[in-house]
Amino acid sequence: LHSLAEHYSVLEGIGREIGVLMIMTASLMSISVSQRFHRGVQMIWHTPHRWHYLKLFVLIAILTYMASLRVFVPARWAGAAAQWPFLASLHEVHSRLYSSVIGTVALNTISWLYVVTTSGLVFCFWKTSLRVPTVADAGHAQGVKKSHSKCGLCQLGLCLDNTGM
Repeated sequence: LHSLAEHYSVLEGIGREIGVLMIMTASLMSISVSQRFHRGVQMIWHTPHRWHYLKLFVLIAILTYMASLRVFVPARWAGAAAQWPFLASLHEVHSRLYSSVIGTVALNTISWLYVVTTSGLVFCFWKTSLRVPTVADAGHAQGVKKSHSKCGLCQLGLCLDNTGM
């Protein structure tokens, strides 16, 4: 992954920050295809907390796209914007953001927010004690009741207490 990011970072019009963007995105992608993540989504999906998951998903999607605007120089995709009129307005906004001081500060802030958010999600994912049922669990009790049921993560089935595994 690092060599792929290095390959793209030497191309004209792509910032060196692409390495961080690709590493954080790859971390989220590896989590999103795991059995633990799918089990967690299944547990949350049929509760009123499903909207929190959807809001978090939308936030990550928006932050990913906005952080990628920081990495790519507007001139890099000017040809595509010229070919498709619906991209022209987005290209204009990107050019103005990229060339102004306020836009540069905003794009840098969004990039840092992306890194902080994805780091927090990766940490919470690896810190939770959500257990995926296996064949060895067949016929046994599913889990131990937690004594701290007031915790929001415990109510979602994503307790940070690893002692109950």
